[in-house]
Amino acid sequence: MKPRNYLILLLAILFSSCVKDEMYNGPANVSAISFSPASATPDDRVAVTAVISAVRGIQTAKVVYNVNGGEFNSVLMTAGSSDTFAAKIPKQADQAIVTFYIDVITNGGFESKSIVKTYKVGAIPPNYAAIILNEVDGNKKFVELYNNSDNPVNISGMAIIKNGTSLKFEDGTPSWVVPTGTIIPGRGYGVIKCSGYSATADPGAVIIGVVGDGMSAKQTLLLELVKPDATVLNTFQRGVSPWGVTISAIATTDSYSRCPDGTGAWKTALSTCGKANGASTGDIPSL
Repeated sequence: MKPRNYLILLLAILFSSCVKDEMYNGPANVSAISFSPASATPDDRVAVTAVISAVRGIQTAKVVYNVNGGEFNSVLMTAGSSDTFAAKIPKQADQAIVTFYIDVITNGGFESKSIVKTYKVGAIPPNYAAIILNEVDGNKKFVELYNNSDNPVNISGMAIIKNGTSLKFEDGTPSWVVPTGTIIPGRGYGVIKCSGYSATADPGAVIIGVVGDGMSAKQTLLLELVKPDATVLNTFQRGVSPWGVTISAIATTDSYSRCPDGTGAWKTALSTCGKANGASTGDIPSL
């Protein structure tokens, strides 16, 4: 073969090798991007997954996100099996709009960015109907709520009204409401302490707050549990109006309790602050 032909062949081989190297040293391929849960709530960290591959391997992969058009933040993705990478976007507030993409740098130094995806955070409406008045103790001065469902319920903004007017402002709105962020777990108990509180709540109970009003176990009484929109959910009543009138007492060890716990009729039972009600000790005296 003539020297000129050898030179042409050598140049062709070198060119082909360079092209192959550049092809092998190209950007990563990012596919199958998904996130869950699809309907995120303020209680959810959103899991982002993707299939990411590159011939020379991945140096870093991260989820880059912003909230409501603000500054971008990132979370590093971790590698799993079959070229799958995953990361979790932190919890965000209700109605937040989260935009994100995946940024990848290969071992060869090439950077690539995926398509952009967006989701909106939406709070699940609280299941107020699951929350009931479960125990009322005029001796040790507390009101107990019970979550009669298997799922946690955010009771923020709910209120109790005593005797139709007490714990209300002049315009009729509640003067005391459940603090923001108060959640009773599924089948859990919440305790509202009243003026003169002397009980010892179960360690597993949620202490909801303190109201600056008391009650007596030997007076007529009407308690109403209301939703944030003032709709009455359920009530406890002993006697009839006029409220706050002295009538017979009950044993100082007893409270007014639902028997059986959570679902039954109102009876007297041994006081059990923040935990399951015991067996009935008798009917509530009418007078």
